[in-house]
Amino acid sequence: MKKILLVLAVLAATAGFVRTPVSVKPGEVLPPWQKGWLDIHSVNGGRGESFYYIFPDGTTMLVDAGGSLPEEDYPLTPPGLPSKPSKEITTGQLVTDYIRHFEPASSKETIDYMMVSHFHGDHFGLLFPADDAAGARIHPEGGFQLVSVAEVGSDLKVGKIIDRGDFTSRASKGFRNKESWARYENYRKFVSWSERTNGTVYEPMQVGRDDQIVLKHTPAKFHNFSVRNLAAGGNYWTGEGYGVDSTYIPSPAECLDFAESKDKNAPNINENIFSCVFLLQYGKFKYFAGGDLQYKHKEKFAWLDAEAPVARVVPEVDVMKLCHHGTSGANSQELMDALKPNVAIACNWRDVQPNPATLKRVYKANPDTKVITTNMVPRSRELLLAGDVDPDRFLSTQGHVVIRVAPRGKRYWVLILEDDDQSYLVKDVFGPYRSK
Repeated sequence: MKKILLVLAVLAATAGFVRTPVSVKPGEVLPPWQKGWLDIHSVNGGRGESFYYIFPDGTTMLVDAGGSLPEEDYPLTPPGLPSKPSKEITTGQLVTDYIRHFEPASSKETIDYMMVSHFHGDHFGLLFPADDAAGARIHPEGGFQLVSVAEVGSDLKVGKIIDRGDFTSRASKGFRNKESWARYENYRKFVSWSERTNGTVYEPMQVGRDDQIVLKHTPAKFHNFSVRNLAAGGNYWTGEGYGVDSTYIPSPAECLDFAESKDKNAPNINENIFSCVFLLQYGKFKYFAGGDLQYKHKEKFAWLDAEAPVARVVPEVDVMKLCHHGTSGANSQELMDALKPNVAIACNWRDVQPNPATLKRVYKANPDTKVITTNMVPRSRELLLAGDVDPDRFLSTQGHVVIRVAPRGKRYWVLILEDDDQSYLVKDVFGPYRSK
């Protein structure tokens, strides 16, 4: 009887008879998450990548928190994009405010899981220069700069922190340079403070497992929900049981030698290849997140194709976060042919993202893929058009993105929210789409 009532409720919702999480029109406030639904929020601050998840029972997870410094004050090459909603708001403040606005009432300003996909500043925080008194705010007890994940985790309690493992476990090129090491030390200071103060549990991602990230409240009611850890720190799920392949990428000792080598012919190991990668499933609905995985320079060293082992174990999905912001050298044809996403989100924060050649691979795998970019500036349009990709074909080109999945995961909607202010009003509603 309960199942019948649930089906009737969803049907009524789409017909407009009752107020549900998808009963909304452009210009209105997004209705709150409801139990049984799955929310995936791409939070756009214009300076990196951040995703906030509300699982069907109200368990929450934050993956990254942007983190680059405002382009207006710290210009990059290639150029970064405008800060959203303004340069006066840090990405940590934006993500914290966003979570407070959308979190379930049961969360009480707590994030159950915080995942740091890898140790790059646009994901876990660039440090303000020491002489920038306004930017370089220091936590009074922990002694760390309040940037990105450290700022969010200082304002909201965190139950468990998960990352790709110690920075030296498989070292990436340049990990010992002053800036990279300072960012990592700042993050570790935050983790230690959170453990001492809030009882936070720290764990490296346990590759192959589907029991590290689990529902915390009423798991028995949603047995068709799971998060499978596919890769992290150079380890890969084999596709069977909890099997792990740790041999595809050279050993930690070899990676350390490569990272510290001054030989120009030594492998240039990018931190991106150690990203945390996972597959989320809710009934028929499947979602893939690959951090900043890439295959760049595989012609020199085949194992630098960090996407290949993942491509061998993933199913087709409904939605994916494009790897490495949709830039060049990522989202290989092999990976896209395996995933064939119906919706692909590019969390772009520099004007060369997304890359037209990358999008052509997306469309080759699935011509009907609905591409979404979180930002779009004139230069990005020019580069896309020059590469024979028309951005007018995209589903949306600006704003926060919400994937809202109905109970049992059979259908989902795409909602775009305003990012020019913190009203989070709905700009567009797309769907429903049927899960594969």
